[in-house]
Amino acid sequence: MTRPPIWQAAPPPDAPPILHAPSLTAALRALDAEFSVRLLYLGAAESGTPANAYAGLMPPPDTPCFVRDVVLCLNRTPVIQARSLCTASAHNWRELLDCGSRPLGELLFDGSLPLTRSAFEFAQIADNAHPAPLTARRSRFRWQGEDLWLAECFLPELHAYLPPTGALG
Repeated sequence: MTRPPIWQAAPPPDAPPILHAPSLTAALRALDAEFSVRLLYLGAAESGTPANAYAGLMPPPDTPCFVRDVVLCLNRTPVIQARSLCTASAHNWRELLDCGSRPLGELLFDGSLPLTRSAFEFAQIADNAHPAPLTARRSRFRWQGEDLWLAECFLPELHAYLPPTGALG
């Protein structure tokens, strides 16, 4: 059985600077590649599901939740896997999450919403599909007294699109 990840305030020492980008949508669009979003799932989930626990997305136990699973792609290649989660009763967040293949980052960072965001936390996540652990980050947004949890996992394919230093140009 795989252990749940240990979330920490600092990323791995060799992590590329893109891990600190407030908006991955903006950071990925700044790269020399075609950016797109592929919606994997939008709908109900229980807070205690293994996927939520594994990603560290933890609303109160046994709370009905609403999730949006996507992959962010460059040149149609998945480079980030993301899960957004709110409680089923968080109608404002549910409406925002129901944005199809539009990037959630466009809505979160367009300046129209009075949001607050927690600091990032980082973890190394073991995944059977990849030989090395994957770096992930998570944060929580607060809007009108309701929370949105967001976890983003950086897939190895991302490195092919980053400048050699890992910095964004």
